[in-house]
Amino acid sequence: MRAATKTLQPTELKAMPSLLNEPTQSIRRGVWGLVLIALGFTLYLTSSFILPIMVAGTLALLLAPAVGALGRLRLPQPLGAGIVMIVVLAALGTLAYNVAGPVQRWIDIAPNELRRLEDKVSMLMRPVAAVREAGEKVAEMTKTDAKPKPREVVVERRPATSMLNLTLDTIVTVLSTAMLLYFLLASGDLLVRKLLLVTPDREGKLRMLGILRTIQREIGQYFATITLVNIGLGVASGLAMWALGMPTPVVWAVAIALLNFLPYIGPLIATVLLGAVALLTFDAPLDILAPPAAFLLLNFIEDQLLLPFLFGRRLSLNPVVIFIWVLFWAWMWGIGGLLLAVPLLVAVRICAERVPVLNPLAIILARTPVTR
Repeated sequence: MRAATKTLQPTELKAMPSLLNEPTQSIRRGVWGLVLIALGFTLYLTSSFILPIMVAGTLALLLAPAVGALGRLRLPQPLGAGIVMIVVLAALGTLAYNVAGPVQRWIDIAPNELRRLEDKVSMLMRPVAAVREAGEKVAEMTKTDAKPKPREVVVERRPATSMLNLTLDTIVTVLSTAMLLYFLLASGDLLVRKLLLVTPDREGKLRMLGILRTIQREIGQYFATITLVNIGLGVASGLAMWALGMPTPVVWAVAIALLNFLPYIGPLIATVLLGAVALLTFDAPLDILAPPAAFLLLNFIEDQLLLPFLFGRRLSLNPVVIFIWVLFWAWMWGIGGLLLAVPLLVAVRICAERVPVLNPLAIILARTPVTR
């Protein structure tokens, strides 16, 4: 007796390709997940190698327009790159020379000032200490006669060789970054032309060229705008510190301008430092609170009013995504990760907007809901 065969309906035949593709799609997602995890571990383990390349590449995007302007004056590309590097190094050297004196004085008096700060903090914490002592007395009245086991305290000191190695590593990193930056500026758009040569079709070439040009333009504009805004914030903060009677307002102006390049962490450090120095300088509570409050007000105006006006939709990113992204790169690369976090996110957003497969990522990164 022949077994009865089941005839598939047309709707079942249409559904079969999607059913067959589901395992393949799951495998593909799993492979991409493993690739991302492997990439993250690679970036973490090779940070000492990758970070100078990323810093040099970002600075090259920022300084490339200046080299291009010199090129339009008939100067050779290597000579223009050398002139730009010399000007930048001279500006940094002049700034360091003018700030070195006040900073050195602060370093010299730091031990005494730290002891004074500890005394003032202990004075302010006396009510809390009184409550704690009362709790300890109650605990002593109720405790048993069992003697606590003594704990061994081990004091570890960092050997001088490790400090020397750290200094040498820093010097090597700075020199390698500077040399790579010069080569990138001197070579111009050679790397872009090489990338276009290895792209097979015309549509891919146009898309890649558009992505690279947009990344170069927007990251360059971002750093130029942020630099000008931070200089303005530093000058305004320095004037405010001078008006409030804080010592070395010039140092505060430079420190705040530099710290503001670090998203979230920089303003927090500046606020803590201002509060500590104000506590050492003044006695009245309002005088102590005025310097950090003035800086927070200026930082709020810069962050919530000035930057959105200057950037508009060009940097319209989800603040939650920005915060998580900054934390991730700070954990990965430390200070360098903090400096590069926002430019990297801008580059990711540009790629997500230009590549159709990555369009869902662009929707996630957007600050406002996007209708498709």
